[in-house]
Amino acid sequence: MMNTKAPSRKTNNVVIAEGSGFCFGVERATSKLDERLSSKRHGERIFTLGNLIHNEIYNARVKARGVRVINESEIKELALSASEESPVTVILRAHGVTAECEDELKALKAQNPNFDYIDCTCPFVKKIHKIAEENSSDENFFLLLGHPEHPETKGIISRFHGDKMVFSTADELKEKITSETFVNMHNRTPIVAAQTTQNSSEWKKTEEFIKNLYTKSIFFDTICSVTQSRQDEALELSKFCDAMIVIGGADSSNTAKLYDICKSNCKMAVLIETVKDLDASKFENCREIGIVAGASTPGHIIQEVFKTMSETIIKENFEEMLESSLKTLNTGDTVTGYVTNVTDAELQLDVGAKVTAFIKAEQISDDPSFKLRENFKVGDEVD
Repeated sequence: MMNTKAPSRKTNNVVIAEGSGFCFGVERATSKLDERLSSKRHGERIFTLGNLIHNEIYNARVKARGVRVINESEIKELALSASEESPVTVILRAHGVTAECEDELKALKAQNPNFDYIDCTCPFVKKIHKIAEENSSDENFFLLLGHPEHPETKGIISRFHGDKMVFSTADELKEKITSETFVNMHNRTPIVAAQTTQNSSEWKKTEEFIKNLYTKSIFFDTICSVTQSRQDEALELSKFCDAMIVIGGADSSNTAKLYDICKSNCKMAVLIETVKDLDASKFENCREIGIVAGASTPGHIIQEVFKTMSETIIKENFEEMLESSLKTLNTGDTVTGYVTNVTDAELQLDVGAKVTAFIKAEQISDDPSFKLRENFKVGDEVD
């Protein structure tokens, strides 16, 4: 058996990883939006700055409740349009925003009491913001392991004042660190951190490389503990199972990391967003199927996939047992059959094979007065 925590649910060899679904930060952000919608004032307009989470089904649901998505360039005009009759509230997602955007929001809120924003930035992300701000110095330079275009990364890097660099892998860092910008920085202290959803193995490679290159360096292991636990579970499950289903949004960083981990250990690994993307026929020969889900995947989607795969496995197991219980008949064999139907013309029998057996009336008796219905009944044994 695998060396991991007990799965949250297992039936017929389908296992859901214990840590699947909304993480703390996403749960907090969605709850705050729900609370605001429940206490919505008359005429109030509610917006999210970018999609609140990386899940199209969830985003479609909140859109149906009147929530609209805006980008940073629309904030000022929206704030100016806010009035007592039509107040505006902007929800900031768990990834956080840049320092410049946060300053603008604060200023606009101070200028117009009918404009408000709710900061749902994950506390783990806030912690990295503080690290970047507190270590801003000409004596330091900042290295961040993360995706350069991810909003969380942009928010973090904006808070460090000085030389800085974002890299997505340790190999990329090795290439960039020899560039003209950083080649003369051996007299400075590298401040090294990571986007919360980064792969722990890349972080370890980064740490080892920096320690060998710089005599003094400061490391902040800022990969979220929930993310780390989720990745560990995906690693163990993908080693144990002969198929893995990873559920999450196409733009989700943590989901992408889970998929990379699973496909590196399991030949049969698929990435889907909903049960509609699932082709259950691909798993016909699989006996142990693992399910992991990204931090932005609602619980009901995970359960829909689980139910579909469980039903598929049940059907396959039943068909396999039925197949194995059936006899193979050869010409000349004498077998015992059980009557399943009687007519004047023939007997129908179950002989424990893939086919139904029939015996014609003339094969049983030459007597024209002999009646099958009078001499046989359902359940009788016949050789």
